[in-house]
Amino acid sequence: MSTPNPIIEHFNTDAAVYEARTGGCTRELAEHCIGLAENVKPIDDKSIILDNACGTGIVIDILLQSRDASTVQPEIHAVDGAENMVRITAERIPSGTKAHTATMMGEELAFPDGTFSHSFTNMGLMFFADPAKGAKEIWRTLQPGGVAVVTTWTAPRNVDVIRDVQMQIKPEDPPFQVPVSPEWLKTEHTVGLLTQAGFRDIQSSEVEVHFGAETAEVVANILMKGMGAMVFAAWTDTERKKASELIVDAVNKVAVTFTRGDGQGVGIQLRAGIIIGRKE
Repeated sequence: MSTPNPIIEHFNTDAAVYEARTGGCTRELAEHCIGLAENVKPIDDKSIILDNACGTGIVIDILLQSRDASTVQPEIHAVDGAENMVRITAERIPSGTKAHTATMMGEELAFPDGTFSHSFTNMGLMFFADPAKGAKEIWRTLQPGGVAVVTTWTAPRNVDVIRDVQMQIKPEDPPFQVPVSPEWLKTEHTVGLLTQAGFRDIQSSEVEVHFGAETAEVVANILMKGMGAMVFAAWTDTERKKASELIVDAVNKVAVTFTRGDGQGVGIQLRAGIIIGRKE
């Protein structure tokens, strides 16, 4: 009997609420990624695309929505190790497309060498049990001349909001840390993994996206139920009530207004690294 993977168990448990708790930031980032990838290698009807560690299928959803149903669609494969994530992805795929889903670990992609023209791993590689092996699988399954896009957070400022509240109520506690190794907050780490995997033509850039919603109050509520729960779950009812009051002010301290496809909102700016590698 295999040992349960705690990361997979976490994403299986949170699958139904995952996208709502991102505040739209991973979708906004995915839109940037697709645009940058197409600048390097345009996506057409002959493209075969991997949405790796797909989560709830944000990349595949954007790709399908951006192409008229009457046109020829690219072939897209969305995979994730969390079966509940894959189920949600499958449910959002319209009929008549060349889109497929499978429950599959990124370290063991069940595709032949040189399958994909484009490979997207949006906020996934840092959660792999073996990221180096995952990077090698990205390279192995990419066609010669194919493009791989991998992302990582470099300034997750929503964490600062949690720390602000934490310091006001329980300053003696260690400051909250993102649940990944600090090395992932530098693009150089991901560049190094892709280099070791075989990529030689690697470019990295950074972009600002937004953890946001209609109002600061909604943003605060998302934080309380998502990332904040990692900190506040062990607190007393009185402490949690105080946190829910203070977090709105903490959001307002750093909030900016923004406009994206679904309209104007208020949110926290996050900075992400986008690393693009091309297989020679």
